[in-house]
Amino acid sequence: MQKLEKKVDKLEKLVELFMREMLDFKLWASRMIEEGEKRLEEYRKETDRQIREYREETDRKIEEYRAETDRQIREYKEEVNRQIREYKEETDRKIAEYRAETDKQIREYKQENNKRWGELANKLGTIVEDIIYPAFRPVIRKYFGCEPEKTFMRLEYNNRKKGIYEEFDAVAVCEDKVFLLEVKSTPREKHIEEFKEKAKRFLQYFPEFAGKKLILIMASLSFNEGFVKQLSKANIYAMAYREWEYMDILNFEEVKDA
Repeated sequence: MQKLEKKVDKLEKLVELFMREMLDFKLWASRMIEEGEKRLEEYRKETDRQIREYREETDRKIEEYRAETDRQIREYKEEVNRQIREYKEETDRKIAEYRAETDKQIREYKQENNKRWGELANKLGTIVEDIIYPAFRPVIRKYFGCEPEKTFMRLEYNNRKKGIYEEFDAVAVCEDKVFLLEVKSTPREKHIEEFKEKAKRFLQYFPEFAGKKLILIMASLSFNEGFVKQLSKANIYAMAYREWEYMDILNFEEVKDA
């Protein structure tokens, strides 16, 4: 019986020892779990921190790269636009120079051609038909603001009974004006007074024009400056080539205000 009691006591001690060890194990396990969870939480926080920092760093680098890329693109666009602008300016300059040179050559050719044509027409006696008369109507329209109702080239007055014959180079008739054109291949001072006398006879020969203002125009291929001044004093318009480019009135303002 004693042996049994001893065995029971021994067994109870073993059980008690086992229970203490189990309790210690549970405490150790609990601490280990808490420690593991704590470390796991710290690891999670550290991982989140590293991920956040990595994301922030990545975003920063992406932003820097985007900013740098935008800057490079902007600089590239500015450089391309600058080159295009310079190319356009250079092209425009060359075109302007070419146009100016071409216009100069055309003008010089036209002047030379008009001069030769005038000299030829002068030699052939066709200066009125070929040069002066075609410019007569446009000049009247430009300077006097009227559209001629009638124009006559080499208008003749022939009175056989009185033995009078006279020819007027060109005449243009507007509503309230009549233009008498006298053409001289080689203008002389005496031609001014002769033209004024001829104008008086014109009104006598053609009384139907007496109620209109008579405007006198003397035309030639060219006039020297002194002769133009003499025409201005006589209230006669001078019509000739302006720098051999086109037929024009050379003293419109001087005679208009006279």
